[in-house]
Amino acid sequence: MKYLYLLIILLSPVINFAQTITGTVRNISNEPLPGVTVTLKGINQFVITNEKGEFTISVNDVTAILRFTAATVEPLEVTLAGQKNINVTLLTKVNKLDEVQIIAYGTNTQRYNVGSVTKVTADDISKQAVSNPLAALQGRVPGLVVSATSGIPGAAFNVQIRGQNTIKSNLQTIVTPRDNPLFIIDGVPYAPQNGSVNQFPSLASPGIAGVYNNAYGGLSPFNSINPSDIESIEVLRDADATAIYGSRGGNGVILITTKKGKAGKTDFNLNASNGISVVGHTMPMMNTQQYLGMRKEALANGGLTPNLTLYDDGFAPDLLAFDTTRYTDWKKVFLGNTAHNTNVNGSVSGGSTNTQFRISGGYNRDTYIFPGDFADSRASFLMNLHHTSLNQKLTLDFSSNYSYDKNNSAGAPNLLTAYSMEPNYPSLLDGNGNLVWDYKGISLSSYTPNINPFSYLKSRYYIQNKSLNSNLQIGYKLLDGLTFRSSLGYNTFYSQEYYGNPKSAQNPAGNPTASARFGNNNYTTWIAEPQLEYRNTLGKGAYSILIGGTYQRNSNSKTEVDGSGYINDNLIESISGAPTQNASDSYSEYRYAAIFGRINYRWDNKYILNINARRDGSSRFGPNKQFGDFGSVGAGWLFNEESFVNSNLAFLSYGKLRGSYGITGSDAVADYQYLSRWAPTNYTYQGGLGYLPQNLYNPTFSWATTKKLEFGLELGFLQDRILFNSTWYRDRSGNQLITYQLPALTGFNSVVENWDAVVQNTGLELTLQVSVIKSKRFSWTSSFNMTLPKNKVLSFPNLEKSSYSTTYTAGQSINTVYGFKSAGVNATTGVFQFYDTNGQITDSPLPPSSGKFNDYYNIGNLDPKFYGGFQNTFTYNGVQLDVFVEFKKQLGVNYLQQVYYSLPGMEQNLPVALLNRWKAPGDQTNIQKYSVQYGAEYDAGSNFFQSSGVYSDASYIRIKTVSLSYNLPVKLTKKFNIQNLRIYASAQNLFTITRYLGNDPETQTLYGVPPLKTISCGLQLTL
Repeated sequence: MKYLYLLIILLSPVINFAQTITGTVRNISNEPLPGVTVTLKGINQFVITNEKGEFTISVNDVTAILRFTAATVEPLEVTLAGQKNINVTLLTKVNKLDEVQIIAYGTNTQRYNVGSVTKVTADDISKQAVSNPLAALQGRVPGLVVSATSGIPGAAFNVQIRGQNTIKSNLQTIVTPRDNPLFIIDGVPYAPQNGSVNQFPSLASPGIAGVYNNAYGGLSPFNSINPSDIESIEVLRDADATAIYGSRGGNGVILITTKKGKAGKTDFNLNASNGISVVGHTMPMMNTQQYLGMRKEALANGGLTPNLTLYDDGFAPDLLAFDTTRYTDWKKVFLGNTAHNTNVNGSVSGGSTNTQFRISGGYNRDTYIFPGDFADSRASFLMNLHHTSLNQKLTLDFSSNYSYDKNNSAGAPNLLTAYSMEPNYPSLLDGNGNLVWDYKGISLSSYTPNINPFSYLKSRYYIQNKSLNSNLQIGYKLLDGLTFRSSLGYNTFYSQEYYGNPKSAQNPAGNPTASARFGNNNYTTWIAEPQLEYRNTLGKGAYSILIGGTYQRNSNSKTEVDGSGYINDNLIESISGAPTQNASDSYSEYRYAAIFGRINYRWDNKYILNINARRDGSSRFGPNKQFGDFGSVGAGWLFNEESFVNSNLAFLSYGKLRGSYGITGSDAVADYQYLSRWAPTNYTYQGGLGYLPQNLYNPTFSWATTKKLEFGLELGFLQDRILFNSTWYRDRSGNQLITYQLPALTGFNSVVENWDAVVQNTGLELTLQVSVIKSKRFSWTSSFNMTLPKNKVLSFPNLEKSSYSTTYTAGQSINTVYGFKSAGVNATTGVFQFYDTNGQITDSPLPPSSGKFNDYYNIGNLDPKFYGGFQNTFTYNGVQLDVFVEFKKQLGVNYLQQVYYSLPGMEQNLPVALLNRWKAPGDQTNIQKYSVQYGAEYDAGSNFFQSSGVYSDASYIRIKTVSLSYNLPVKLTKKFNIQNLRIYASAQNLFTITRYLGNDPETQTLYGVPPLKTISCGLQLTL
């Protein structure tokens, strides 16, 4: 019996104190966290949470402490205090230093990267009510400028990294081509890149006329990409990050990576939202009384009497025939409507340890603010598959992304100016909805450029885009550390375009004929990139060596068929119904081949060396000029790992100095320019077609080059709760590729050649990320970025003797604007006046001639002085609020340039601001008197159109995104077997703070659609 007592005494601690503790670990979104280590503090005992975030652990002490840790969450310690069941919420780590970044042919982290790479995550994109992924980048990346060309659905965006590197390649073109970065989607160069895919004019592509001021307008190919399918967008800027792309990366690189599946249970995700969009604040237009007063004054200034004699200078039906008591706010009619947005996305993902998949589909529809059933609709499908063999040697990654997009709107851009009609203009439609063409015997289409704006309701325009992007990457581990990979990619972008102008849309009095245009535009890219990579360690060092090759083929084919003379409007969408047909086509092909290599070495996690090299071959150059060599060297020092820093600067948790230098290139000229090309004429000779030469033979031009230098300092404080990044860069682009003007007597107007001009871009990029407050229930994080760029023509030999002598000035920005210097309005005559080259006031300034500026002044440059963004995120329990502000300091074109494209005083409504005009001798104002005659007032207005008076401050601060979301409590969702349920509301372009003289400081157009103010609400469900 005594042995039994002894056994009871020995087991009593276990009997009395051994307990089983169970619990669940979740994140702040109420999602279970698998893989979290639960450790009994002070004892080498731990367990791992399962896929449901659950754990079970035995303890002997009711006062024990459990420690919860994982790579992606903040550690947490919990005292049991007698609890047997514990539910724990862990905060996600906000430290971005170890977040994976996609780089060229691999991955890295900010900590060990010596180049300039910025990542925009799926979380950043999801908070924005945008249908184009380029819009999600605005203000979020230092060194990157993204600006909208219009608020029309599907409209293009201008994208530029670290400024313009090249001079205007052709002085015969009004528009300077933008230096677009290279866009790569899942390893495949996007076939259309950032070019506009439309061939015909439309509301989104009105043309370069001064009345629209939308030279870069068009329809964006990126509108075919579903933002909800994107996992991340990496923006690569410096030589270390881009030189391995050779000539293709000279203007920077943007990598778009789509979402992949993850191992674990199969998840179903549904996200649906609905929203509205409206035009924000715009310049008010004159009402009827103000307008009629303006018209009477304009006629009186010319000594004219209003009359109803067509084509007479005094012709004024708005004063004598139209109802002078009638008022229609045409801006409200055309721009005051509400657009609607519907967005639905669903996905299924999951898989095992060896095989993961993700399949998703999406639908998006954005309607127009104009009257009529016009919309941009997109359906998309994405599939991603990853597989690893059981022996971990073979890997296979396959992605395929298909989308169909149809955008139907008006093919007549003059609809954009429709709201400038007279406020007392008669009704445009009769009681039966038919177009009205005359009023009291006066033809409404014989004197006004607007004709009948509602004719667009009958003139159909649409473009259908089909996009397919596929990539297959196969990898095999040959030896320990040695891997062979091959990436095979294909992208095609096919557009079908139509514009019809039926007889029903035209004035029957003019005996109209129906016509139609049919266009096809097909872009295709094939790419194959075999690679061999070796990774190993040596002592305290780790190194990798990458060798690879690229073969790429791009092609673009275009066709256009025009038909006219249709006898029946019902046949207008068929080219075979047109008695008269004209066709044209074009085809271009580009081939590119390269070999590349990279060596990366990291010693003791302190010192980093990265070397890139690439030899490019391009079909755009002639024999002996087809190949170019490019490369870079980058180095970094993590000085926070040094013992003397740790012992003396305890507050410093992270510190890195880095620098890079390299050379990238450019072959950005049209295809086949080195050959002597011929093309058929449009006219017959003796019954046959002839041929005309297209260009001069010149096989000597070759690669343009950009030399990039960069230094960066990165700091982290208070365990990386504060992260600061500063980068200084200098890019010098030389051996410029231009189309040089020639005297016409040579038989050609121009020839492609290299010019020894150097353009320099320098700048300072600053980024600050702060975890202001971090607790179990409440957190507040902030991030701020700002860029201060500067551009100038560093050198231009013999500039004064070249055809560029009145376009550029050495030491000034290539975006410098030259024009007359406005001296206001002559107080006696009421007409604009200007300063001549000697500073004297004149009414007749001299434009440039014979290589001299004459009375042209340097008005300023259109480069932004600084730009950036400011993000704040607040979370409380399941509620999250995100506010993002974009800002930019810049000079821009104001509304007066478009107003003085014509003559204020004519039969056209004007902004109320023009009421502050000259009326009588002695008046001091900056608006000249009204006029309807092409005399001194017209000449002065034409000079003012190209003067400093049409440029002013276009800086702004815009509340770009506000997003509010709430994750329902897990206790509630669990009852319905729902993993997560999130409701949210978001606003885009909420309001803008600006002193800009015009409708919108970003698009800078009076007759256009500014970025719309959008508010949407939605629900996200995960099962």
